[in-house]
Amino acid sequence: MAEFDVTIEILSPIHLGSGKADITVDAEIVHDALGFPYFPAKRFKGLLYESALEIFEMFELSGLDTKNLSPLEKIFHRHSASEVQLIVPNFYILPAEEYRKFCAEWKYLQATYPEIFTAAEVLNSFTSIRYQTRLENGIAAAGSLHNMRALDDGIKFFGKIILLNADQKVLNVLALAIKNLSSAGLKRNRGFGRIKCMANFNGLTAEQIAEKFFAEGA
Repeated sequence: MAEFDVTIEILSPIHLGSGKADITVDAEIVHDALGFPYFPAKRFKGLLYESALEIFEMFELSGLDTKNLSPLEKIFHRHSASEVQLIVPNFYILPAEEYRKFCAEWKYLQATYPEIFTAAEVLNSFTSIRYQTRLENGIAAAGSLHNMRALDDGIKFFGKIILLNADQKVLNVLALAIKNLSSAGLKRNRGFGRIKCMANFNGLTAEQIAEKFFAEGA
């Protein structure tokens, strides 16, 4: 088993939708019971798969050999089983152990002073509400006003990816996919959702693994 530290840095406002809404927000983001936002494991794994697909497409278009890259099916198990297991966690605003202690402290505060330390106020401190409407002939269309909550830029999320039965070819794919992953969430074509992903694979960063991979002739 191997564990790799992964950090996701938010570079521009991002909407990681929860699929929920209330009387004030039409499109809410994912957050825990205390109000702290997080980056869902399933969403990150899907983004990692999309990024890995892009890597293979770029290699194909560039005429590069993929012999030192593991087949994606072996890693992501989209249609078959494999001995390789990629375990992705939810990513939180602090590393796991620190986050557990942090949440315990906040649970105490919210239980002791519920009128002050509310989940809504916590969430508001990390986010802002964005409004949009549809124009018809230069005039806002009736009933088209819509709002969504966006996580502010500058926030980082932390987590550990666990790999079982992986070889260097698997590491090469993951390192390149993490390095290539640069956007998430809705409205990416509007400047939303720019991210930067960093990883430490047993003392080597994703960039160093990628550099070594290309130096050895891909």
